[in-house]
Amino acid sequence: MTSRLAALLVSILVVAACGGTGATAPSASAAPTAAAATATAKPPKDQVKLPSVVSTELNLASLVAYAKDYFGEENIEVADFVLGSSSTLRAAMIAKEYDFGLFAFVHDPIARIAGSPWKMVIATYDREIFSLLVRSQIKDQVKTVADLKGKNVGVTGAGSGSWAMANVYLKKAGLTPDKDVSIVNLGGDPAVIYTALSSGKVDAIASWEPITSRVLETNAGYALVSIWDPKAHQEWTGSDHALALGLMTREDVIAGKPDLVKRMVNAHKKALDFMKTSTPEALADVVLKNAKTAEQFAGLDRALVVKLIERIKPGYGTGCLSKSGFDVEMNIATTYGLVKQAITFQEFASTAYAGECP
Repeated sequence: MTSRLAALLVSILVVAACGGTGATAPSASAAPTAAAATATAKPPKDQVKLPSVVSTELNLASLVAYAKDYFGEENIEVADFVLGSSSTLRAAMIAKEYDFGLFAFVHDPIARIAGSPWKMVIATYDREIFSLLVRSQIKDQVKTVADLKGKNVGVTGAGSGSWAMANVYLKKAGLTPDKDVSIVNLGGDPAVIYTALSSGKVDAIASWEPITSRVLETNAGYALVSIWDPKAHQEWTGSDHALALGLMTREDVIAGKPDLVKRMVNAHKKALDFMKTSTPEALADVVLKNAKTAEQFAGLDRALVVKLIERIKPGYGTGCLSKSGFDVEMNIATTYGLVKQAITFQEFASTAYAGECP
């Protein structure tokens, strides 16, 4: 009896020491693994739609960021590139349909003066991009900008970047737009703009890539102002650089989603860094081999895409926001009456993300 009782007590002690008959406790190594998995789990990606005109200079950094999945690395999904007329897209962003957009300089002060405080948060191109092209059939008649008197000049629309620089070229040559020259609004479709010039609907266009390369390659027109040339850029803007294009957002987005703004800027900075060290051939392959980004080069063969990237590549920088580049653009905007009043660099840009440079 005593020996049986002793044996029973031993059995009870062994069971208790092993944790009883209940569920097995987690091992020491299992708990940290679960905690680590929880700590590294990413939240759902922020979905962003990015409005822009079809402009290689303006969009290339964004297209590279998309094709290289730099947006994905920043936990962002660009659901769509919303393409259209810049004036229409500006109105949509003012109406808060979009939180970010790729725009030319002039849209920022126009939006702010209209009561929507925009900020450029990273520069996507550090030079002006709009050349003045004339249809080949009147080459003997038009040798200077002043010779466009009595002609039709195509732009995307009033208040757009192409409209702004067309006004600059014409006014600097002593012509009054809508008096000495007819300004024709063509919208933002590159195919429509190309056809308008090649068919003679307009005599000249304020042009950018990929339109410029297509016009020149097909001999549909010639460059009266070749803004990609450093000498021409200096002559018409007064500088070798300008804070011409960038990623814009509104102050309410910066206040409400500062981390998203930071990540959007980071994705573009990665793209600009990659672009600086890559050849035009490599960049062409990146954007042409991705079905989504290749859409913006529809109808162009690889050789032409390489050539146009080679033409514009010197204008890409680090993304920093240049105070002197701002001064160039603001001086142009006020001198030629493109905006009702000047704004300050501090109003125009937020340098907290991409930094400020001279």
